[in-house]
Amino acid sequence: MRKLLVAIAVLLGIPAQAQMGLVELGTHCSDDYRSLPKQIQKGLRALNQRDYPNAGIYIGAALRQDDNDQHALYLKGELSIRTKKFHLAEVNWKQLVKLCPSYKPDLLYAVGSLCLVAGRNDEAEGYFKQWLLRDDRKTAFDREVKGMLEEINLKETFLANPVPYNPKPARNINTRWDEYLGALTPDGSQFYFTRRSKRRNKYEGPAAPLRSVEEFSLANTLSSAHEFLFEEGTALSAPFNSKYNEGGPTITADNRLMVFTICERDEKTGHQNCDLYFTTYSFGVWNGIRPFPSVNLPGSWESQPSISPNGDVLYFTSNREGGFGGLDIYRSERQDDGSWSSPENLGPTINTSKNEKSPFIHPDSESMYFASDGHSGMGGYDLFKSSLESSIWGKPKNLGYPINTENNEIGLMVTLDGRQAYFASNKINKANGWDIYFFDLHEAVQPEEVVLVNGSLTKDMFAFDDEPKVVLKNSLTGESTRLTVDEETGGFSAVVKKEDAKSMVIKLDAKRAAFSAAPLRLALAESGPPCNVSRIQIELVQADLAEGETYPIPNILFETNSDFLDDLSEMLIAEFAEFLVYNNHLKVQIQGHTDNVGDAKTNLDLSTRRAKRVTNTLYGMGIQASRLSYKGYGETRPVASNENELGRAKNRRTVFVVTQL
Repeated sequence: MRKLLVAIAVLLGIPAQAQMGLVELGTHCSDDYRSLPKQIQKGLRALNQRDYPNAGIYIGAALRQDDNDQHALYLKGELSIRTKKFHLAEVNWKQLVKLCPSYKPDLLYAVGSLCLVAGRNDEAEGYFKQWLLRDDRKTAFDREVKGMLEEINLKETFLANPVPYNPKPARNINTRWDEYLGALTPDGSQFYFTRRSKRRNKYEGPAAPLRSVEEFSLANTLSSAHEFLFEEGTALSAPFNSKYNEGGPTITADNRLMVFTICERDEKTGHQNCDLYFTTYSFGVWNGIRPFPSVNLPGSWESQPSISPNGDVLYFTSNREGGFGGLDIYRSERQDDGSWSSPENLGPTINTSKNEKSPFIHPDSESMYFASDGHSGMGGYDLFKSSLESSIWGKPKNLGYPINTENNEIGLMVTLDGRQAYFASNKINKANGWDIYFFDLHEAVQPEEVVLVNGSLTKDMFAFDDEPKVVLKNSLTGESTRLTVDEETGGFSAVVKKEDAKSMVIKLDAKRAAFSAAPLRLALAESGPPCNVSRIQIELVQADLAEGETYPIPNILFETNSDFLDDLSEMLIAEFAEFLVYNNHLKVQIQGHTDNVGDAKTNLDLSTRRAKRVTNTLYGMGIQASRLSYKGYGETRPVASNENELGRAKNRRTVFVVTQL
């Protein structure tokens, strides 16, 4: 009924009794029509007094006298709308439009809407086009009508060109109870969801009644060769499941920051309000639950969060004042000091005068999926994808039929590899209620290909800086994101677009610490389940600078038997130059080392040329010659055995020695 309410509510004020205006007759088309019959007068008066039984009697009497009475046909349609007999309204108004097209020009608009609701798109399109040709129409409805015509054409196109769609139930998670609000962690290792079951309170005795219980739950992933296989899952322990209703989580790539919704009900008024909360994972447990800063407002609804994989941007749904209407999607950014910015509306490209909700930001950070009943689609809520280009969200793309239908499709999440989408439904297997399903996402609406980065920071026991920063930096744009480092393990994670990986570097930012950084070398990436994506392992070391000590410049690679640097190595040297600029008191010697393969003299010459190449590159980046020197040692100072490839790889290295602190 949505389209009927949209189309006719403004015109006639039908849906809400309090908004109904007085019914006014149109202009009769008969030349010999002179006076208003008493039955019409009485029917009009009863209708405006909302005396619908008597209105029906008078209007029926008028139609028995003349079944083509134009006023009677119009009033019969008005009465049918108010009594929700929409098919009768359509029949009578169609007859009136045929007899007298100019009786009320906006009847073309109303009849078109009724046809659209009934699923007769061709008829609706005809009436709408006729209405747009009328000079005496109410032009305030033009935008709505053009939107309906666009939706009709879009719907016909979708029906004629269905996209691949074969939903399957998620294995093991689904039970005889309801499962919904699912969220797969970015690395695919865990699945969070809500399970609604019925239980007896053991403290109320053996005859206690069954009560409906919603529990925020977790299932671990068992395997994912072609599709994910999960545990059945169990309810989460404290600090979860302590409030009226909680769930719908979103989790960062390192699985250590969770944002979710908690809804609380006022027992006196029955009013329910939802806000966003967060918790962090450390030392094997989820810590206390706290309200999400800078987001929640006392008089509005905040829910359905989705956080970027690196934890720097949060998207969510809110009905707060100042939006475009209904529910809108907002975003908040994490600042350099760890605080969060005031939420920003995503703007009119995404949000409409109706409702947009259930945002899901894919780990590529540039593909957002959401539900809307404001953008043109199949009807009700449809699912859309928008892509972020140059900091601007592009026009939403409908995911197509039969993913979207005339029913409401509310939300979905997409796996890290972008090939599958998960959602909850109670329509596929109605007998089993709500279950979690997945399907292969067709290529046209898949997100960008990404790389999963896992790293570890090894911290010297006596390191000066107790709060080191690990930073993911785009060397082309200069943009950087601080990654969260686990206090216990030193682990950190990040997700980057594969096409951006060649310009990305992860580095350590710590006071008095030696340089430690690594470019994202796709050549060294591995792939495999879960989420068959490229994976790169990074190791950083935090060691304080000391005069006379030697420190590696890791991840510099040369061509075999050459001093030629590849682009990623030059990018890394640029970061080392930045390190030297920041530590402007340092003087260093660049040293080159090789393994023992080949002639010793040749190796000595090669190591010297490589050290000189790095030094000259630093000169070219603005580092003064007085701060730099270089030396090659060939194979004379191994740090590992040359008897195996792993040891030889460690011996082929470039280091710097602090000659003046």
